[in-house]
Amino acid sequence: MVLSKVVKKVTGRLEQMQPEAPKNTMQVVFMLAEAMRYGYTETLGTWNLFDLPTAIIHAVTDKDKKTVASECDERSDCVQLKAPGVLDELYEVKKLLTRAMLFSSRKRFGAFLFAAGFAKEDVLLRKRTARILKPAFTVIRDKESKCLFVFIRGTRSIKDTLTDAIAAPIPFSHRFISSDGKLRRNNTVSGHAHRGMVTAARWIRRHCTSTLLDAFQENPDFKIKVMCSDMANPSSQLYFFAAACMTLELAEFGKPFITSIINGYDIVPTLSASSVHDFIYKGRIKDKNILTAVGSRLSFAKAITGHAVTRCTQVVKKHQQRTQSLLPCSQRENIETSDDLVKASQSWETSCETLLTEEHVIIESVSDDEEYNSSSEGSDGDDDDSDDDKDKLSNIHAKDKEATTTKNITEEESVCPVPTSVNLDRHPLYPPGKIMHIVPENNNSNRKYPDKKRIYLYETPTQFYGKLRFSRGIILDHLTKKYLKKLQQLINQLEKEQSKFGGL
Repeated sequence: MVLSKVVKKVTGRLEQMQPEAPKNTMQVVFMLAEAMRYGYTETLGTWNLFDLPTAIIHAVTDKDKKTVASECDERSDCVQLKAPGVLDELYEVKKLLTRAMLFSSRKRFGAFLFAAGFAKEDVLLRKRTARILKPAFTVIRDKESKCLFVFIRGTRSIKDTLTDAIAAPIPFSHRFISSDGKLRRNNTVSGHAHRGMVTAARWIRRHCTSTLLDAFQENPDFKIKVMCSDMANPSSQLYFFAAACMTLELAEFGKPFITSIINGYDIVPTLSASSVHDFIYKGRIKDKNILTAVGSRLSFAKAITGHAVTRCTQVVKKHQQRTQSLLPCSQRENIETSDDLVKASQSWETSCETLLTEEHVIIESVSDDEEYNSSSEGSDGDDDDSDDDKDKLSNIHAKDKEATTTKNITEEESVCPVPTSVNLDRHPLYPPGKIMHIVPENNNSNRKYPDKKRIYLYETPTQFYGKLRFSRGIILDHLTKKYLKKLQQLINQLEKEQSKFGGL
C-alpha cells in the first residue's frame, strides 16, 4: 500500500516535469525512474512475456511478407531517384556522414580534426563528455564550404543509451518564422516527440545558440548544418540518420530543411512503442488463429470418437441379441449370466474407443457394420440406422464448426482488442523530414542485371515507417560503416549509369 502511494506520487511528479536536462543527482534519479516506469508499462505491463518472441517468430517464418524493394515498387508515392539530379546531394551526404563517423569514433579529437580537414582555430565550441540527456557535441566553422557545422555524437556510451531509453512521447510545439520574416501566434506546428531527444536538443540549443549568433555576425553568408540531431531552426539544414522521434505532422513539417537517410532494413527508423504494440498485436492474432484451427480439429475428432464408441456399443448389443436368438432356450440364461460375454462386450467397447479415433476408421467400421446387417436376418431397420449415422456425422461437423466460429469470435474480442483500442493513447513516431531510403534489390524481381546485387534510392513517404519490418539486416544495416558502404556503392552505380547514357 505504501509502495503504491510512493509510485503514484513519483509518477505524478514525472508527468509534471518539463523536458529539461537534469541539474542534480535527484533529477537524474527521477529521469531513470521514468525510463523504468515507461519501459515496464509498455512491455510486461501490457503484454505477456512470450508475446514479443512469438511475434518475431511469426514475422521471420512468414513466407508471404513483402520486402522493402517490392513495397517501394508497388506504392505510387515512392519515387525512385536517379542520376544526375541526385548525385550532388549524395556527395554532400557522404562527406557529412564520414565526418560524423569520425567525430563519433573513439579516436582523439585531434585525429578527427585532421581526418575531417578542420583546423583547431575552427573549433568554436566543444562539449566532450556525454551525460544523461546531455550528449557530446561540437561546433566547427568550415571556411571552405562556408558552413557552421554542429556535430552531435550518437549513441556510444551507457549514458547515451539511457538518453535513448527515456522514450515516452511528450507534447511538443514548434514556432516558426513565416516567409515575410515575422513570427505570428498561429505560426506553430504541434505534435508529440521522443522525450529524451527533445530534452537533449533543448540542452544543446541553449549552449550553442550564442556561439552560432556570434559566428553569424562575423560570417553572415554562412549556413548551418546539423548532423545527428532531432530538432533544428528552419534556417539551418539538418541531416538525420535513422531514428523515429516525432509524430506525423511534425515529421512532415520538417521536409524543407531536414533530410533523413535510411539504409536497407535498419529497424531504428520504425522503432517506437506504438509500432511494437501493433507488431505484437498482429503476432497474437496469428497465434490465436493457429490455436483455433488446432482446437477446432481436436474438438471435431473428439466428437467423432464419441459417436464411434456409441455406435460400437450398439453393434455389440445387437450381436449379443442375435447370438442369443440362435441358441436353445436352455442355454440362453447361461449365456446371459456368463462373465465371458460381459468381458467380451467390454473388450469390444474398449477396442472401438481406442481404434476408432480417426475419421476414415470410423467410416470403414460403419461400412462393415452395414454389410453385416444386410447379410443377417431381420436387417430391414439397419439401413435406416446407417443413414442416421451419416446424418449424425454431418450434424456433429456442422455444430462443431458453428461452435468453433462463435468461440473464436468471442475469444478474439475478449483477448485481442481491436487495433483502434490498442493505439488509443499512443503516438506513432516517424523519422523527420524528406526521407531518402537506400533499398537493396528484390531477389525475386526481374531486374535488368539479375546476376548483380544492385541498390536503388527512393524518396519515400513518412507513413511508410509506421510498422516494423524484420529481416536479417535489421541490426547490421544500422551501423555507420554499412551506411557509408552502401552510399559509396550507390554513387558508383549512378556514376556508371550516367556515363553509360552520355551524362558525362
